[in-house]
Amino acid sequence: MARDLTSEVARILQELKEVKRGQRYAHGGSIEDSALEVKDGSGSLRAIVGLQGDGTTAVNIVNGPPPPTPSAPILGSVLGGITVSWDGRLADDAVLPLDWQRVEVHASAVDGFTPALETLKTTFETPQGGTVVVACDEPVYVLLVARNTSGTPSPATVQAGPLGPTPVVADDIKDGIVTTVKLADDAVTQAKVAVGAIGTTEITDDAITTPKIVAGAVQTAQIAAEAVNASKLAAGSVTTLKLDALAVTADKLATNSVTAGKIAAGAVTTNALTVGIAQSIGQKLTDSMGDATLWQQIADAGTWQVLTGVTDAGTGGTVIEVTGRTALEARQNIPFDPDALYKVTVRLRTTVAPTTGSPTVYLGLAGVAADGVTRVNTAGANDFSLQHYVVASNQAIAAGTGWTTITGYLKGWAAAGVNGTGTPRLDPKTPGVAHANVRYVRPLIRLLYGATAGGVQQIDLVTVETVATGVVNAVNIANGAITADKLDANAITGKTITGGSITGAQIQTAASGQRITINEGDANKLLVYNATEAIGELSIRGLLVKGTSGAVMWLDPSAVLPQLRFDNASGTNSAYFQMAEVNPGDANLQFFTGTFSADGFTDRLWRQYMGNDFLRIERIRRSASAAFRGGRINLRNDFAEIGYMDADLPGNAGYHQYQAGAVSSKGRHLVEPQAASSDTALHVTAQSGHTGNLIRLFRDGEKFSVDKDGNTNVTGMLTAGNIATGTTTITPSAAHTPTSALVSFPALKGTTFRGYATAATTVPGVRTPVGAQGVTGVSMSSVTSSNALVWVNRENTTATIVNWMVIAS
Repeated sequence: MARDLTSEVARILQELKEVKRGQRYAHGGSIEDSALEVKDGSGSLRAIVGLQGDGTTAVNIVNGPPPPTPSAPILGSVLGGITVSWDGRLADDAVLPLDWQRVEVHASAVDGFTPALETLKTTFETPQGGTVVVACDEPVYVLLVARNTSGTPSPATVQAGPLGPTPVVADDIKDGIVTTVKLADDAVTQAKVAVGAIGTTEITDDAITTPKIVAGAVQTAQIAAEAVNASKLAAGSVTTLKLDALAVTADKLATNSVTAGKIAAGAVTTNALTVGIAQSIGQKLTDSMGDATLWQQIADAGTWQVLTGVTDAGTGGTVIEVTGRTALEARQNIPFDPDALYKVTVRLRTTVAPTTGSPTVYLGLAGVAADGVTRVNTAGANDFSLQHYVVASNQAIAAGTGWTTITGYLKGWAAAGVNGTGTPRLDPKTPGVAHANVRYVRPLIRLLYGATAGGVQQIDLVTVETVATGVVNAVNIANGAITADKLDANAITGKTITGGSITGAQIQTAASGQRITINEGDANKLLVYNATEAIGELSIRGLLVKGTSGAVMWLDPSAVLPQLRFDNASGTNSAYFQMAEVNPGDANLQFFTGTFSADGFTDRLWRQYMGNDFLRIERIRRSASAAFRGGRINLRNDFAEIGYMDADLPGNAGYHQYQAGAVSSKGRHLVEPQAASSDTALHVTAQSGHTGNLIRLFRDGEKFSVDKDGNTNVTGMLTAGNIATGTTTITPSAAHTPTSALVSFPALKGTTFRGYATAATTVPGVRTPVGAQGVTGVSMSSVTSSNALVWVNRENTTATIVNWMVIAS
């Protein structure tokens, strides 16, 4: 039977869909809300491109083979440690793999040690190699390990060493050898006194007298704590002119050291004592960005220049303007005093947003070693990267927001073997620390760091100041200076505090039991307690509330995806809502239930995901969001799907797809009404103007159809419960004598039964000559629902085949 036009069009459309599906990626397609897995020849997973298990989108390289072993380290001794050099080569002259990421430096005093987290000292981040400093006070062994982007380590190199730091030799000075008569007048000046050099044992009794000290020579940094006591000062030796205004502070005087006999009359004046916080700031550097020779570009390919006549800039109306990603470092070394608090302030703005990327900046101080040349980053390496970014670290400065001023703080050294601070420290009470090898600092500004094309930023001020200690006195109490441990327990009782601010304190409504606390443990949070525990929290991590059953609600705006979380009473499972910005400007919303065990997994859950013009409700795994299995609703702008779907076994799917004016069944269609009814189980009603078929069944061609007028076409065999057919053979008992045979069949449906018969013969009717052999008649009688009589009459007694049919109505 020839195919009609409708069948041919449907077939061509289906074949076109298959061709387009197979060629999608070859012609620049996309991965829709899923991920593409890359596997090697053995079937092992090597990369995941697209939607990751945590909802993010990335190219994730996994299971990479171990990189080749680096070449052996080269060691050298320096003060306070050793240098480790790598020449950038690999063992056996192996080729650097494309997924190489870094080379780790491991050191230990144990011979034959195994590299581990506690032995990791620093890394080489460039395949060109280099030299780093490893701080140590005893000989150590060193080996190198390479890692690739999958985190897979290489075999370790053969260990080098042991090697220790260069020894320091000092000539001792006997106690009391330096006395008044041994010092020429004005011999001791600030430049000749080392930081903390003057201690109690270095000064004989009455050794320091007025003629021996140049005015202003002795400053705070030159006197060790409690070094100057009464027995070491000549009577009347300390006068106003001989002390720097900030020289003698509380930490430099021994208890009860200054007595009447040791202070000259009129020596103590206003100029010689700290008056307020303003006079405690020792300015180290202020740059209004008017001199390009004070700065040098140390990295990146951007350009920079000094602009004058910028009317809204600071002092001098000058700015440094950079175009594109640019790293600038001040040329001036500032001596680093670990006892001083360094206040670093930068004022900048973005005048033109990048065409691609983001206008982020890194601001802070670059550490420099004792030689005044070698850089010391937070890990102790000679590198301009990973520096002490205590002002800003990857902070975006949006275009059009005007001048932005940021201040960060640095004080003291990190412990030996511990990294310095590389993140913003904007609170002077919690400053960052420098690496232990830092002896100088330089301002470091890395502008438009996140920009990959275009962008303009300007900077009009960089200041570095030191804030001395000992600023609290009768005239001025510095903000934040008075804390709970400095007040008598009953110092403020029953009083009202009006106006002002309280900084750096813990405030609580009660010491125990039900209470509210602010900044408890200096943790910058507000806590609400019941009789035994904290049940509410407002902090940088959001708002947490704990109910009487133990269940917790947590509003967390700081999460990678801002969320509202619900934890059960035992804290073992949680459900949550979260917002996701897959593309800039999106505000997608996901609902997750808690996890449960099913299908051989322990992390099954239900998710509702309302995204950019789509909605899904599905049963997935928390660790694999694309692994759906079970009932699923998928709503889009041009179709809707509902049913059972399985990402691993698509052939098991059974669902309906709803499109404009059409419903498609994806799978077997079973109609099983749940209750008996007088309604039709399957009912099709077409509009009066409908011209197509009412029913059409198709598989490799049309099998069954009913057109609009009820005409029915069945291409296969038709079997009906009210029709019986068969064949029987009857041998007449005599010529010209009707003879019958009883035929039986399964009971037919119906109440009226009609039989039809015909002979299978080539000689129907009366033959010539008469009585020769013709079949003169065939009939049926006594027709019932299950049997009937079939009759034949012919001119002879030849056995006759009769085909019969019974139809019930």
